[in-house]
Amino acid sequence: MSHGGLGPLGLTGDEERLYRELLDRGSADLGPDAEHDQQRAVLESLVERGLVVRDDQGVARVAPPAGALGSLALHRMDELRDAQRQIELLVKRYESQDAGARSPLIEVVRGAETMATRYALALRSAREEVCSLVKAPAIITTPEDNEGQRHALGSGVRLRVVYDRAALETGAVDFPTMLKELASMGEEMRVAFDVPFKVAVIDRQTVVLIHAEPSNPYFVLVREPLLAAVCQWVFETVWDWGLPVPEALAATATDELSADERELLALLLAGHTDESVAKALDVSPRTVQRRVQRLLRLAGAQSRIQLGWHAARRQWV
Repeated sequence: MSHGGLGPLGLTGDEERLYRELLDRGSADLGPDAEHDQQRAVLESLVERGLVVRDDQGVARVAPPAGALGSLALHRMDELRDAQRQIELLVKRYESQDAGARSPLIEVVRGAETMATRYALALRSAREEVCSLVKAPAIITTPEDNEGQRHALGSGVRLRVVYDRAALETGAVDFPTMLKELASMGEEMRVAFDVPFKVAVIDRQTVVLIHAEPSNPYFVLVREPLLAAVCQWVFETVWDWGLPVPEALAATATDELSADERELLALLLAGHTDESVAKALDVSPRTVQRRVQRLLRLAGAQSRIQLGWHAARRQWV
């Protein structure tokens, strides 16, 4: 499938190349060799499409592009409108069926290649928003290979993703560069520690729960608004405590706390104010606040309440 040039107008790669050559040269005078025999076949196709015309001497010249290509574009648009009407009729026909005759509410898709194809199709069905949690081990798909994601973003679908910090430490991919490229495409992203599971919620209606273990990769696609609402709530919670990418990448999940930091954390969790903590540690309140900010970064937390929760999970106190 072509993603640029004249491919969307139905031209093959050979047709577009010859058309552009004729546009630059002004005309075509092809000799009798085999290569020119192949070019003649392509040329005849361009003539049939109305993109090239022959003069009285039989010399091929490019027709004025504004009219010729514009006419071809209008024809393709008419075809797309007809296809859209057929889709609407098929949707109505599908929705008129009994529930038991429809596609199942649950699909189980196995195998990395089949998963990638089916997931891309699910993304292409999105109309408003896709929210994803990416937990290690990650199935790595580069932006240029992720057709479903590119289609969704190009169609104006909002895409929000929270990456598990551990998923970015595999070393298999240059993640900072890849995340920068994804951000340039329009993806909104954050990074959090301890992402609970791997999931995508599409338009708050469809859930894709992903099991990405290399030995047995599969995902379960569920069309159930109630489950989607639960998974959406989990996503929003993780999104809220996630960190912007640059700040998260600067933090290290395995950084050890110093004895002073553990004591500071214990005092905070016991309800002491910054001033009383400063007196207990014989430091200034500004130093306490600076150390608290470091702890927040390490935990991937945005508030002291979240910091307490992460501290308990990580057994920092």
